[in-house]
Amino acid sequence: MVMKRNTAEFLSVCWRMSAGVVIAGLLSSCAVVDWFAGKTSDDEVKEMDKELAKSVEKKTTAYDSSLKKFGRMLDAYNISPVRVQSKLISNKTAEKGLPDDVSRMLISAVNKIGRKVVYVPYDPSYVINEANTGGDINRALPQIVVAGGITEFDKDMIEKERELKSEVSIQKGDYGSNYSHDGGLGYKAGSGVSSITLDIQLMNYRTQTYLSGIQAINRINIRKTKLGWGIGYFFQGSGLSFQYSLRKKQGKYYAIRLLVELSVLEVLGKYFDVPYWKCVDGMSADTTMIARLRDEFDMLDDARQVAYLKEYLFFHGDTGIDRQSNALTPQVLSKIDQAVSKYGCSNRTDLFIKLWETVPLDQARARNKQYERQAARAERQRQNARQQNIARYNQLIGQADALYNSGKLREAADAYRQAGQIFPGQNDPKAMLARINQELAAKAPAPAAVPAATPAPAAPEVPSVPAVADVPVAPAAPAAPAKKTVKSKKEKPLNPFKSVEW
Repeated sequence: MVMKRNTAEFLSVCWRMSAGVVIAGLLSSCAVVDWFAGKTSDDEVKEMDKELAKSVEKKTTAYDSSLKKFGRMLDAYNISPVRVQSKLISNKTAEKGLPDDVSRMLISAVNKIGRKVVYVPYDPSYVINEANTGGDINRALPQIVVAGGITEFDKDMIEKERELKSEVSIQKGDYGSNYSHDGGLGYKAGSGVSSITLDIQLMNYRTQTYLSGIQAINRINIRKTKLGWGIGYFFQGSGLSFQYSLRKKQGKYYAIRLLVELSVLEVLGKYFDVPYWKCVDGMSADTTMIARLRDEFDMLDDARQVAYLKEYLFFHGDTGIDRQSNALTPQVLSKIDQAVSKYGCSNRTDLFIKLWETVPLDQARARNKQYERQAARAERQRQNARQQNIARYNQLIGQADALYNSGKLREAADAYRQAGQIFPGQNDPKAMLARINQELAAKAPAPAAVPAATPAPAAPEVPSVPAVADVPVAPAAPAAPAKKTVKSKKEKPLNPFKSVEW
């Protein structure tokens, strides 16, 4: 018995020692220490990063596609780019829950339109600091300025609530029941509407005056709903019940962003005179704007009306009319009359409104790009021809000067005449031709004397300088020596790499 007891005690000691070693080892390991210290592993962090990346979403709004379509519309209508700036678009109401400034939302809305509308920030402190540090800023100034603010917030204009309850209680003995039963259910619903209004106007930057008739006053309703229901049952005083409640509320900030984007689209559409409502699905036409354009077109003369009609006919695919000419030729007038009949209009004004409101955006953009490429190609050809003419002109003037200084007046006159035909606005060829005419006239022989009794023979003709009659002759001046140079008074040679106004 003693031996058994000693053996058991020995085994117990060994087991405790082994357990202690194992526990000490576990406690000394990094993993166990990290676990007790609450440290996170790299795998855990990577998993959290993946979940975070999945939760990031690109912010889009209901008017994203409308603003992009508006940019394409400006391209299709061949609108020139404009620079825009904004004042502080602030909260003018007493509601503290609305943002103090929504100008950043406006900048984002403008940038969504594209290259035709460029936003110019107002940050004088930045410009001054950059100037003090030697920054070379060529600051662009805006052409129009957006002003306005949140002008109304009507909270809970409409509130509705509905509630329905039903309860049943059966006590012991009722209807022969041996037990007590209680139960019931209920339903409750409510909703409310609040309203936010944003006013936006446009200002002329140079005159600091508001543009008449160009403004947007838009309102959006924010809804909130509440729904709840419950059910319960009790048996002999014991039981359970379940209650459910759901509340939804549309975001005020998101609603304001929608207001800003729609208002930017509207005021810029009115400024550019394009049918902006076609960029928003289901939006009604701006009848006030259409009536104004109709009146303005009616007041134009025939030449201006035809010019506008040719432009919009080009947008619609008609390339048979010269857009650059305002001549009211029978061919042009016949083309306009054919278009009136083709589009089912009664007069030119109806035709203009029809063409203006129905420009096919993608096709018109493609035609405008092709026209720009052709115009750029023609301009390059014109510049090349101008540089060649300049080189030829300078060459002829150099030759003419050398011939004049060597006394070859007739050859010099011919060279000056050719140079003058290239650029009639230059003064050198005219002045030198006049000088040569005077010198040649001075060298002509005088007529011989004859007796008084006999009739005077016809005076010999004075030799003339051939082929100089096309150039106007300056008033007579004292003849200069044939060998005298006039280089000190001559115009500088033309530079083919700079623009020259003839």
